[in-house]
Amino acid sequence: MAMTGDQYDALVKLMRGDADSAGNRAARRVLVDGQPQAEAMRETGASRSTVHLTVKRYAEAYELIRRVFA
Repeated sequence: MAMTGDQYDALVKLMRGDADSAGNRAARRVLVDGQPQAEAMRETGASRSTVHLTVKRYAEAYELIRRVFA
Protein backbone atom coordinates (compact mmCIF):
# COMPACT_ATOMS: atom_id res chain seq x y z
CA MET A 1 0.00 0.00 0.00
CA ALA A 2 1.30 3.41 -0.87
CA MET A 3 -0.13 6.73 0.13
CA THR A 4 0.98 10.24 -0.62
CA GLY A 5 2.79 12.41 1.86
CA ASP A 6 -0.23 14.69 2.10
CA GLN A 7 -2.49 11.73 2.86
CA TYR A 8 -0.12 10.52 5.56
CA ASP A 9 0.12 13.99 7.10
CA ALA A 10 -3.68 14.23 7.18
CA LEU A 11 -3.93 10.84 8.93
CA VAL A 12 -1.41 11.89 11.55
CA LYS A 13 -3.33 15.09 12.18
CA LEU A 14 -6.74 13.38 12.31
CA MET A 15 -5.42 10.69 14.66
CA ARG A 16 -3.63 13.28 16.81
CA GLY A 17 -0.27 11.67 16.26
CA ASP A 18 3.11 13.25 16.88
CA ALA A 19 4.63 13.70 13.42
CA ASP A 20 8.08 14.07 14.94
CA SER A 21 8.08 10.81 16.92
CA ALA A 22 10.39 8.03 15.77
CA GLY A 23 7.44 5.69 15.21
CA ASN A 24 5.63 8.15 12.98
CA ARG A 25 8.75 9.02 11.02
CA ALA A 26 9.37 5.29 10.46
CA ALA A 27 5.75 4.64 9.47
CA ARG A 28 5.94 7.47 6.95
CA ARG A 29 9.05 5.91 5.40
CA VAL A 30 7.18 2.59 5.10
CA LEU A 31 3.76 3.81 3.94
CA VAL A 32 4.80 6.75 1.75
CA ASP A 33 8.29 5.83 0.57
CA GLY A 34 7.85 2.04 0.42
CA GLN A 35 10.83 1.36 2.67
CA PRO A 36 10.95 -2.01 4.51
CA GLN A 37 9.99 -1.78 8.19
CA ALA A 38 13.39 -3.07 9.35
CA GLU A 39 15.20 -0.37 7.42
CA ALA A 40 12.85 2.36 8.69
CA MET A 41 13.37 1.05 12.21
CA ARG A 42 17.17 1.28 11.91
CA GLU A 43 16.99 4.71 10.26
CA THR A 44 14.76 6.30 12.89
CA GLY A 45 15.75 4.40 16.02
CA ALA A 46 12.16 3.30 16.68
CA SER A 47 11.62 -0.14 18.18
CA ARG A 48 10.40 -3.02 16.06
CA SER A 49 7.06 -3.19 17.86
CA THR A 50 6.54 0.57 17.63
CA VAL A 51 7.12 0.57 13.88
CA HIS A 52 4.87 -2.45 13.36
CA LEU A 53 2.02 -1.07 15.47
CA THR A 54 2.24 2.44 14.03
CA VAL A 55 2.27 1.18 10.44
CA LYS A 56 -0.66 -1.11 11.21
CA ARG A 57 -2.67 1.66 12.89
CA TYR A 58 -2.20 4.15 10.05
CA ALA A 59 -2.69 1.55 7.31
CA GLU A 60 -5.98 0.42 8.87
CA ALA A 61 -7.18 4.02 9.24
CA TYR A 62 -6.23 4.77 5.63
CA GLU A 63 -8.18 1.74 4.37
CA LEU A 64 -11.21 2.66 6.46
CA ILE A 65 -11.23 6.20 5.13
CA ARG A 66 -10.85 4.95 1.56
CA ARG A 67 -13.77 2.52 1.96
CA VAL A 68 -16.08 5.04 3.59
CA PHE A 69 -15.36 7.87 1.16
CA ALA A 70 -15.02 5.82 -2.03
